[in-house]
Amino acid sequence: MTVFQQNLTLLIIDDDVVNISTLTSLFAQLFNIEVAHDGKAGLQSILLKDIDLVLSKVHAPMISGQELCTFVKDNRLTSHIPIVLLTPNATADEEEACLSIGAIDYIDLNARPKTILFRIKNHMNMVAQQKRLAQVSCTDGLTGLANRMQLDTMLNKEWYAAVRGNHSIAILLIDIDNFKLFNDEFGHLEGDKCLKTVASIIAKSKRRERDFAARYGGEEFVLLLPFTDLEGAIQVADSLISKIRNRNIKAAKDAHFPMVTISVGITAYVPKHNKGIIKNPIDLLNCADKHLFKAKQNGRNCYSASEEY
Repeated sequence: MTVFQQNLTLLIIDDDVVNISTLTSLFAQLFNIEVAHDGKAGLQSILLKDIDLVLSKVHAPMISGQELCTFVKDNRLTSHIPIVLLTPNATADEEEACLSIGAIDYIDLNARPKTILFRIKNHMNMVAQQKRLAQVSCTDGLTGLANRMQLDTMLNKEWYAAVRGNHSIAILLIDIDNFKLFNDEFGHLEGDKCLKTVASIIAKSKRRERDFAARYGGEEFVLLLPFTDLEGAIQVADSLISKIRNRNIKAAKDAHFPMVTISVGITAYVPKHNKGIIKNPIDLLNCADKHLFKAKQNGRNCYSASEEY
């Protein structure tokens, strides 16, 4: 079993405690297990947690397995999650209906336990392979941080989680000061070394599991901080500025400071309606960008911040 498989999460949706116990014991040694006793609770888990595969009873209460499958496949943030539908009374017509709406498999609960086990393991093997490929395609080759494509995905995901949870989300947009001068004076190899050093410090500044660091482009980076208000974001930015300045990387002779420094634009708010206008994730990023510009105007090696509602 690979590391990817060990970290995969299987969501079981069933209102029958015997079925839940049987399925949990079948997969507990292989995957992380989440359990929901109805389709509504299952859907909440899918939207709020990192679910890799859903194993749902066709006739789950509140929201049926077929309704759940339709919603998941129609939502671009969840459409990649495979859905396996279970039933104790399998019929050819129902199997055809389930597969037609996007379910990856339809399994009779009366099948041998090992047959169910192997079918789910095979599906999870495919998930693990896809995650390996996604990790490569979503990682910046130089710094090892997430790239812009992955940032867009995570920003959307955390934004809508903040909308549902009514909690604050913060963004730090980080720029290496006078980086063009650095490249011109020391060369691109030293420039790449500088980028990797700064990226490493940014990555280590994450305080929570869901904090997310990415290379935004060139010498710009983003630190996405869910469940963080403006005060908390400022603390992170202030610490980052000090750590990079104190690393004492020699700056270009025409730079504003003798060592490499960063400027940071910060914004944080609880996503909600504002005078009839629905804000979106891009607004959060654009606001941080405006403050990054202000930090540059204020002399660099500093931050500018505001809280927007």
